[in-house]
Amino acid sequence: MAVPRCAMAFLLVMALCGVSMATVYKVGDAAGWTIIGDVDYNKWAANKTFQVGDIITFEYNAQFHNVLQVKHAKFRSCNTTAPVATYTSGNDSITIKRAGHFYYICGFPGHCQGGQKVDTPSDSSPSPSPSSSATAPAPSDKNSAPSLHSSMGILAGKLGLSVVALAFCIAVSAMALAKSAVVFFLIMALCGVSMAAVYKVGDSVGWTTEGPVDYKKWASSKTFRVGDILIFEYNPEYHNVKQVKHPDFHSCNATYPVATYTSGNDSITIKRHGHYFFLCSFSNHCQEGMKIDIRVPKITPSPSLPSPSSSPSASPYPYDGPSPYPAMAPAPESSAPSLHSSLGGLSLVALAFCIAGVGF
Repeated sequence: MAVPRCAMAFLLVMALCGVSMATVYKVGDAAGWTIIGDVDYNKWAANKTFQVGDIITFEYNAQFHNVLQVKHAKFRSCNTTAPVATYTSGNDSITIKRAGHFYYICGFPGHCQGGQKVDTPSDSSPSPSPSSSATAPAPSDKNSAPSLHSSMGILAGKLGLSVVALAFCIAVSAMALAKSAVVFFLIMALCGVSMAAVYKVGDSVGWTTEGPVDYKKWASSKTFRVGDILIFEYNPEYHNVKQVKHPDFHSCNATYPVATYTSGNDSITIKRHGHYFFLCSFSNHCQEGMKIDIRVPKITPSPSLPSPSSSPSASPYPYDGPSPYPAMAPAPESSAPSLHSSLGGLSLVALAFCIAGVGF
């Protein structure tokens, strides 16, 4: 009876490893979000089937473009006033959270009229929960199939993992208990356990001027790492989030922000070490303490780990490529610091499976 029991273990390992069918769509495929080239965004969207849980990514040069979510009437007339949400990071990831039409345009003069607008209708059949990992770079091929950020590659990898896990379980049934521990660590490695944390700024209070929130004290109690995700939750009618430079942070000057977020539930992935300065530009909110410095210390990698690749040097000339600023990631459901994969639960269950395989 070893094989049937291991088959059950294999299915549970599949679930624990987080196999996801949610699709990531890069708007415009290889061309991205631009007015250069012959990109027909209506045609691009027409051959896609968007579902609740899927992720729409906009990649563009933030010096020349932005993304405004608007209502239907303003979409048709290219009216950029009073948008539903504004994105300006240059690499925006937006999760489809409900069925219906989502209308996006570029707010720069003449761009919407030039065709830089897209309607992404979604049906009511939700995809299984999408992965909360940060968005990966888009591939360079021009295939319009919805793989893009390796969503199908991830699925194929996880399916391959399931076959290996099943083979391991069958082999473990003939092994001693000591050898099963080795299988446990292999399953851990194959599942790609991530230690990146998700932090909701202000914890349960969120991003606000109401309540006794000391954001400086909140940040000083955290140890942020590259790959972690910051979540700002707030009422967009009264607040926003602006990433600014150090001098502007001290003076509460929001005139020239590095990036602006206005969705009310913004997720920002930390992509490099250093300081990230954020403030609210409404009224005197920054002066009242609605500002935060996220310090990410530089960690020297161990000799056994590959060195992170260096960033390409910035060009002194304007170009219509992706912006180098941090991207907005899909908002996770959890509001407390958590792991992208449940290390403890996965470890215990995987070890239990290996021990069970020996007994049967």
